[in-house]
Amino acid sequence: MLPFARHGLLRRLAPRHDGSAETDRDEQKMRTLGTAALVAVGAYAVWTAFRLVNAPSTEQVMQLSLKALRVPGLETAYALHNDACSITKASIWTWSVSCEGVPMHFYQDIALCESQFPRICAAAPSSFTNCRSYYWNIDLAGNPSAPIGKRKGYASVESDCRPKGTFESERMEMVRRGIRPGPAEIGVPSGSISDKPATLQPSGQ
Repeated sequence: MLPFARHGLLRRLAPRHDGSAETDRDEQKMRTLGTAALVAVGAYAVWTAFRLVNAPSTEQVMQLSLKALRVPGLETAYALHNDACSITKASIWTWSVSCEGVPMHFYQDIALCESQFPRICAAAPSSFTNCRSYYWNIDLAGNPSAPIGKRKGYASVESDCRPKGTFESERMEMVRRGIRPGPAEIGVPSGSISDKPATLQPSGQ
């Protein structure tokens, strides 16, 4: 055998030190990671589809959120007039709710309480009004959350009244359905109750 041929054969038989083995290992790791990522994506897709298929209806999440909010009278207002609130799908996971101008004094037995100790409370006069708008979000489990990150599960502001009936007609319908007004307390400045209770307005709820 010629010297140069023998040299070429030995070079082919000699151990390889060009890094190809490390490259193979890196490629194997990448394939493993890619497979794991595909499995994770597939599992998430299956989980998402399962939750969406088994998600409660819009009405169900609304009822669940009202019970969780525990705002006296708000659930009654919706029970008597479901058009008092609008609920829209905000995403595949959430709904957005707004109840504008709800006359809460129709559905609550309101007591005005002075901000002092010992507390002094009195029933609100018949001329007293407490109209508010409520806003909240709902997740797939029916849990409410405030749209602007407040501690409470909702946001509310005083607003103009948008009644669906009169005070008398609403109370009559509540009696017919066996619904009692929800008790509610509203804070007022000290001395207000004995002075002019009929002119008092809610300080916030």
